[in-house]
Amino acid sequence: MTHGTATRRAFTLIELLVVIAIIAILAAILFPVFAQARESARKTQCLSNVKQIATAYMMYAQDYDEALPPHVTERTAPAGTPDTAVARAPFSYRTKLEPYVKSVRIFKCPSAPEWPAPAAGQWFTTDYGNNHNEANLLNASQRAWYLANPDFGFNESTPLSAIAYPSRFILLGDAGRASGLPSRGGMYPQPWAFDDSALGDARQQARFLPRHQGGGNIAYADGHAKWVKPEQTWRNILSNDWRRNPTP
Repeated sequence: MTHGTATRRAFTLIELLVVIAIIAILAAILFPVFAQARESARKTQCLSNVKQIATAYMMYAQDYDEALPPHVTERTAPAGTPDTAVARAPFSYRTKLEPYVKSVRIFKCPSAPEWPAPAAGQWFTTDYGNNHNEANLLNASQRAWYLANPDFGFNESTPLSAIAYPSRFILLGDAGRASGLPSRGGMYPQPWAFDDSALGDARQQARFLPRHQGGGNIAYADGHAKWVKPEQTWRNILSNDWRRNPTP
């Protein structure tokens, strides 16, 4: 009895090229989908961070007769304050809220660049800036603007009861300088209210950054948080989410 020998057929060059082309097309289609999925996950984690910080603010306010902090960034420490972590700690909102949070990692947005190592001028980096009114800070470079526009932002003289529409008043959100440098805790209503684009990158103030798919995460004074586009926070000088008493 004889047995037939099985014949193995190899792929031709054209067939291999077709397979490679199909794989390349599928990769081109799927990689952006995977990237969007990863960014959606980061956006969700960031939203959770912002919500947790807002909750910590609400707890802080309850412990201080509904008052909010006088400082949010070490930059506004009084003149003569040593530029050390210990001396600047009382002027960072991170240290004020640490008793109310489980981890300082909630101040890190997963879509933002890595923080620089702590050093003079930047001991308490954060990716989330506060809508802070600097009218009561004697050495704040923005003090004159806030004195002329006292309805913008919050400080220690702003009890929660003074905010007309808490669900529309920005407490904090995704922030950083236009250059990509991180915030130290501030977030200023730019470019609508005042524009510092003519200054060098290192001197520009932190602003609301659309890190996530054309928008960013913001927490409001009633404690809720959501994703919004920058232009949604500003309708005009009288009606915007940066004011405590906007025109409805």
